[in-house]
Amino acid sequence: MLMIWHMEHRHTGETCFSGDEAKKALWDQAIESAKENGVTVLQFLVNASAHRFFFVIEAPDYDSIENTFGRCKTLGEMEITPVKKW
Repeated sequence: MLMIWHMEHRHTGETCFSGDEAKKALWDQAIESAKENGVTVLQFLVNASAHRFFFVIEAPDYDSIENTFGRCKTLGEMEITPVKKW
């Protein structure tokens, strides 16, 4: 059974990686590997001025999310929360 998750990534202006192609590529790699890990990215939204990324994803379990996005944790804080439709 797939669950819905909200995921938020935060970093600061001082740790912003917008000019670092190798670090930005970690997000691209995560999105590309999502399907093979059983994860579907329903929404990927960015508030660039606040240095925050927001995701709504479907995944069977937390491990699938870790396998997909775990490497991105090196870029800042990550909060992963199971949610449900209202």
